[in-house]
Amino acid sequence: MAKRYKNVFDKRRRDLLKVFAAAGITKGLMRASPLVTGMMVSRWAEAQTGPNKSVVIYVPDGALPEHWFPNSDLTSFGEMSQPYSSVASECNFLRSMNHHRGGHGVMPTIINNSWGGDSFDVNMGRILGGNLPFTYVNLGVHSNGNGTLTKDNGSEVPFEDNPFNAFNRLFGNLQPGGGADPKLNAVDAHLEAVNALKTKLGTYEQQRLDSHLTAIEETQQRLQDMAGGGLSCEAASAPAQFPIEFSTFQQQAELQADIIALALQCNLTASCSLGLGNDGAEFSMPYLNFKDTYHSSIHGGNGGDPTYPFYRETRAHLSGLSAYLIGRLRDRGLLDSTIVCEVTDMGNGDAHGSNDVPLIMAGGGGVIQRGVSNAGSASYTPLHQIHTAAVALQADQHPAYQGYASEVIPGVLT
Repeated sequence: MAKRYKNVFDKRRRDLLKVFAAAGITKGLMRASPLVTGMMVSRWAEAQTGPNKSVVIYVPDGALPEHWFPNSDLTSFGEMSQPYSSVASECNFLRSMNHHRGGHGVMPTIINNSWGGDSFDVNMGRILGGNLPFTYVNLGVHSNGNGTLTKDNGSEVPFEDNPFNAFNRLFGNLQPGGGADPKLNAVDAHLEAVNALKTKLGTYEQQRLDSHLTAIEETQQRLQDMAGGGLSCEAASAPAQFPIEFSTFQQQAELQADIIALALQCNLTASCSLGLGNDGAEFSMPYLNFKDTYHSSIHGGNGGDPTYPFYRETRAHLSGLSAYLIGRLRDRGLLDSTIVCEVTDMGNGDAHGSNDVPLIMAGGGGVIQRGVSNAGSASYTPLHQIHTAAVALQADQHPAYQGYASEVIPGVLT
């Protein structure tokens, strides 16, 4: 029997290359205009069945089991997981999971089975989106400084912590730091590719191209609107500038989530990751009741109170930011085609524990069980979680799959 990838990934690649060839898209044109390439991918992507996109969310330092785990049918949540109730029907909360390498200092191996090679987000990008403009997109929120999640051929890849720079790289003709040159029209960055394609497109693609051109031209008129007004593939706009400091942690996180959803919607990539903080938890959210670092809210900052009032508050807030991204994917119609894995580096953060690790999977349409918390055991770790995601994406059948674990978690896949 032929390997599945010959029927899935090889066929997808050939079909997409036919679309490009018929439209006269060369590699040079793809490099010149990622947005135009993403537009051309749209019709091909619409014909695909099953999930074909991957998102990883990193939340540092675990959670307190007694304040985290919801009941089996997600009708009751702990304080730390309560924010997920808004997307509960899309989620699978894994239970009783262990960690393969729990604690601080292990961030590069959370989604990697070694200290080398490609991390899961890079591996999925190569497999799922080899023909897309960006192999992977790894964004963060004050995530640099203590460890990295992403490895490309064994080299650590820093997070892009600045949403203005992330938007600039993916979408626009913006100046570094988020400003726009008023002398330039953003469409100029895509003009050569547009002119080369205009005479070669069918009616459907021509309409999509016109929509993109209008959106790109509107970008410069709406440079100050993104932070409050959100983003759409048809009307992308750049973020309004604000300081990249701890006081704007939530604003940054929500913008990064919007950018990830938009990048996936525009078919610029098939693999994204978002880091909410870093391995040392040396960031703060001073707009909360607890003003010190997240690390302090876990260790010592609760004044000896055994109920951890401040850790419950800070972790719940990070849960809300993770749920925001899941919600954005759902609202844009992307969640059924996306497998989301929320990962962390330990169980009980105060004890640096390696058991009862809070892990979530979401999305995937009918491929994974959703709206439940009834699967998992101490025999499985985050490596089994990402392997289960790879199987749901059929990526385990691709010859480039790194094989982060050998077994799926029973009861997760339908």
